[in-house]
Amino acid sequence: MALNASKTLSGVDYQIPRNVLALLMLAQVVVVLPHVAQLSPWIVGVCLFCGYWRAMVYQGRWAYPPGFVKALLVIAAVAGTALSGKGAFSVETASSLLVLAFALKLIEMKTRRDAYLVIFLSYFVIATEFLFSQSMGVAIYEVLACVMVTAAMIGLNQLQTNVRPLASLRLAGALLGQALPLTLVLFLFFPRIAPLWNVPLASGATSGISDRVTPGDIADLAQSDEIAFRVVFDGAVPQPEDMYWRGVVYNEFSEGTWSEGKPGRRVRSDLLVPEHDRGEAISYRVLQEPTFASYLFALATPVVADRNIELRSNFTLLADNPLMSMMHYDVKSYPDFRRELGQERPRLASMPVGDDNPRVREWAARVGRETGSPSEFADRILDEIRNRFVYTLKPPRLPRENSIDAFWFDTSTGFCSHFAGAFVYMMRAAGYEARMVGGYQGGEQNPISKHVVVRQYDAHAWAEVWTQGSGWVRVDPTAAVAPERIRRGLNAALTEEDRSSLSAFTNARLGGYGGIDELMFMFDSVQHGWNMWVVGYDTDLQMEYLTGLFGERPSAMQIGIAILLGGLGSLAVAGVVLFLRRPARPRDPLVNAFFRFAGAAEARGLVREPWESPMAFVRRVSVHHQLPQNDVDAAIAGLEQQLYAGQPKSTADNGAKARKALLRTLRRLRWRTTLRA
Repeated sequence: MALNASKTLSGVDYQIPRNVLALLMLAQVVVVLPHVAQLSPWIVGVCLFCGYWRAMVYQGRWAYPPGFVKALLVIAAVAGTALSGKGAFSVETASSLLVLAFALKLIEMKTRRDAYLVIFLSYFVIATEFLFSQSMGVAIYEVLACVMVTAAMIGLNQLQTNVRPLASLRLAGALLGQALPLTLVLFLFFPRIAPLWNVPLASGATSGISDRVTPGDIADLAQSDEIAFRVVFDGAVPQPEDMYWRGVVYNEFSEGTWSEGKPGRRVRSDLLVPEHDRGEAISYRVLQEPTFASYLFALATPVVADRNIELRSNFTLLADNPLMSMMHYDVKSYPDFRRELGQERPRLASMPVGDDNPRVREWAARVGRETGSPSEFADRILDEIRNRFVYTLKPPRLPRENSIDAFWFDTSTGFCSHFAGAFVYMMRAAGYEARMVGGYQGGEQNPISKHVVVRQYDAHAWAEVWTQGSGWVRVDPTAAVAPERIRRGLNAALTEEDRSSLSAFTNARLGGYGGIDELMFMFDSVQHGWNMWVVGYDTDLQMEYLTGLFGERPSAMQIGIAILLGGLGSLAVAGVVLFLRRPARPRDPLVNAFFRFAGAAEARGLVREPWESPMAFVRRVSVHHQLPQNDVDAAIAGLEQQLYAGQPKSTADNGAKARKALLRTLRRLRWRTTLRA
């Protein structure tokens, strides 16, 4: 008995059909492809090598790897992942291990059980891609990947001789379509819960504005047209020159780099921004792309009600956790509020010790003696910038030591962070309190959906100066050298040389090429709707939707009933669709002819009994109605031959002629039965 079982396990029923294996290997490529951006190059190489090995096995040229080789491959994969990730456990490290296990499983896949394991791993790998991107394009791509993986699973359940990849793909698409109504119900009504665990991303995996800025870093950001965040205003959209999206305040300068230093402490918004002094509010919602950092962006003097967002004493916002996915938050900003709070005023006049940038120190000390207030000294700096300097996207590289000296006296060419950093440095050198602020300036309004899009090339740096009676006052040195950059955006301030360094897509967005910008606006409006109602569908938005649906805040019982009824309704819809789409089974013309004959006899009082064969019924009707014996004998013999003797249907000339003769005989008997009643 054991011997028979062993033979069965190695039989054809447990082998993977060749067509399914090819479809499964193609599906694996489709599943792994989106992860390439997060994988080390050597991992991509391992995946390609495993695929090549399995292809050789598929063709019968190579053998499956022995056990010790598989063990060595696993050890090497784990060690390589640990070394490339520097020992830090993160989402990237976990996804790399998963993809490696996925690839290595392919080269040892022999039986259907192994294939099922690869399929289940495929679904898991598809899900992990949403940890890195939740865009609509990625979602559509992963749905197609699910169709391919499901088609491979369907193929595994087909007979070896009847594997049809195209039919499997159509059936997989139909199955996912049938699951769509239930998926929609669960998405709308199932409670939104936080993840049960939190895996950090690799250190340093940030995008956009950082907590450290070296002159030139923001110029590098200007090379990118990636979206930083989108904004939906409740009322009128402010003018571009009024949209300064503050994110990080830089307080310290050392070795040519500005850093945040000690961040402002967390404060209550009603204490930092008293209710009676706020002035008119600008209300808006920000949909910020993942940055893997905690900085949030808002206009001047932001106030938020979200408990997961901190308001700092330097009027910046900070999320409780790094943004690993898109986050939306509602803000009210008060641009007319005068930020004059002595207890929150840091001492920012002290400079680093040593002889760093001696020429700028000397210049600041001399000009500071000639002026009598911070505003006059600031105007002198701005006049120098306006008259002597050039704004460019490609400034020359500055040395680490005495970088501001080199910028101010030698190159006289820079980007926004060069001007803002030098301005703040000289203000402090003259004994005045100043700080640099990093964020974004301006934004482009989508004419279709009316939201504002802020991209990485809108990254900007400016200064804030403390003045008695007004508090922190924004001063933007870039407005002195390139005022069009502030009023009309980066595009208005670029030279032809700057444009040549940008990508074709960035030039298309900035240049407004005929027709292309309209398509971009259309696509962006669709993506914005996806972010608002799918990616941004969190607990607050769900409660807002359910409250509007039920008329009040729903209870857990009401939500449960809604899920139950919605689930039953979605299953009913799927059932109706399946019923309406059931394939029609055409009946044999010979059978139709016999049933017409039986119907004519029944109309005259002769009903066929359930146990009565077609031949017996024809004989009984012929006796009752005195039908011609020749036709009766021919009908009985033909029915017996065609229905029970296995005569081929229209495959031979004789068979086709016999069927036609039988059909004519049955029609004559039916008419004679009708006429003799």
